Amino acid sequence: MEKNHLLDGTGLTLQLTPDGQSLQAQFTPLVQRRALEVSQLQEALIELGFGELFVPPEALEQLLQKCAVTPLGFTQRIGERRDATLAVQLSDDAMTATMTIQPACGGRTITFEEVEKELSRLGVVCGILYDEIRGALAAGKASRLVIAQGTPPVPGEDSQFISLIPEMAEQVPLLSDDETADYRNLGDIVSVGLGDPVMRRTRPTQGTPGVNLLGVELPATDGVDIPFAENLTGIACDVEDGDLLVAAISGYPVIVPHGVIVDPVFKLKRVDLSTGNLHFKGSLEISGDVSEGMEVAATENITVGGLVEAARLKAGGDIVVQGGVIGHGHAVQGRMVSRQEMAQLEAGGAVTVQFAENAAITAGGDITIGELAMQSDLTSGGSILVGERGGRKGHIIGGLCRAATLVHAVVIGSHAGVPTVIEVGVDPALNRKLEMVQETLAGKQRQMDELTKTIAYVQENPGSMDPGLFNLKQRIYTKYQGEIAELTGEKKRLQKRMEINAQARVEVERDAFLGAQIRIGSSVTQIEEDLTSPTFTLGEDGITY
Repeated sequence: MEKNHLLDGTGLTLQLTPDGQSLQAQFTPLVQRRALEVSQLQEALIELGFGELFVPPEALEQLLQKCAVTPLGFTQRIGERRDATLAVQLSDDAMTATMTIQPACGGRTITFEEVEKELSRLGVVCGILYDEIRGALAAGKASRLVIAQGTPPVPGEDSQFISLIPEMAEQVPLLSDDETADYRNLGDIVSVGLGDPVMRRTRPTQGTPGVNLLGVELPATDGVDIPFAENLTGIACDVEDGDLLVAAISGYPVIVPHGVIVDPVFKLKRVDLSTGNLHFKGSLEISGDVSEGMEVAATENITVGGLVEAARLKAGGDIVVQGGVIGHGHAVQGRMVSRQEMAQLEAGGAVTVQFAENAAITAGGDITIGELAMQSDLTSGGSILVGERGGRKGHIIGGLCRAATLVHAVVIGSHAGVPTVIEVGVDPALNRKLEMVQETLAGKQRQMDELTKTIAYVQENPGSMDPGLFNLKQRIYTKYQGEIAELTGEKKRLQKRMEINAQARVEVERDAFLGAQIRIGSSVTQIEEDLTSPTFTLGEDGITY
């Protein structure tokens, strides 16, 4: 019989039954018995070494209640030893085994061998999770713990279609050097060029069989070979890789089921701060206006349904503006004043606009203006046509027009005598290239002259310069000699190619006003009086009309 000071004066003693399996409480009535609470009795159980036994709180409550009311002594069973219990369950698909352990209460614990025996009884031969089992046994309890897991079959992967097109970045303004947000530069449109890879198709893969806990193999399905979609436009298969699609044209890529198409034309309503500047591989079709200060570039054509206001357009092909082109600066005899404020159009092909005011237009092909060119700089590798033949509109007022073969207008100049320069007969592109060569040649010649003076001085005054530096200057001198000879040859070749086009002419259907100047090749005629319907050509004695 165990005694404890917590039980002194309570009339209670605790002891195990002879077989050691049950716990009994013996009560002896006392005259001045000290009352107990359940928590104090639980504390006494622990101190007496009975803490591991299964003693339900309600049994203790019943014991104390009985002690409080009975005048007679009694003995009552309040607890017992309980062994741990084990339950292992196998799922219906034999892919998972779970274990539940009810912990021991002073009794025997579950052993590893018992768990193995139970798994064996269920037919589990593989997928056993030994670490999980050992961890649960060490803890002495578990609740539906997975202790064995089968390997499910892995189906093969169907053909996948992987886009190789860079995703469009979120359009946010770029910061300038002074940390100012530039809302015109929000990032480029996603576009592709000829030959760019746009999509890769992967081959299907074989499935991987699985196995359940009973060791039965589970079959897997293989992936499906899915071809590229038919009738994909703007793309082609790579000649060396049938699983790779490449762009057959420049344009805007669009992902479609099992493929991609390339639209050669990207369409939008307008170009302003909401869209930012545009740079596109392909053609652009803008139904509205291009706002002031914006930049639009395309490798193919640009079409604008509205106006172009002091913006810059650059196309590898043609530019068509259904409305007009208006800048805020002006051109004086080919020299730009406040060029940033002018509307600027540059095309590798032709340019067609309704009217141009304070604009700089450069075209590799013809420039066609429906109504008016005012204070603009027009440069064409072909012809400049202002106004329809036989029409009333078609004025060139102020600025400079340069064309390789023909300038045609209804009226040149104005009653106010605004200076207007018309130049034909020489390819403007060649002229610009010649000017660049001449400028570079002049610069090289100046450097050559300086080196010549330096080398001559050192030769006359030995020791005045470090020998290594002197040798370097001599090598540079030799290099400049070769570059000057090459530039001189290029200058002569360009001059020969710039022979005046004998068919070059300036046609004026109605009026050529005082103040206009006509240039054909190196010949110049200043119009001193108003002329009616003249056609200017180059004769033996200069310009005739």
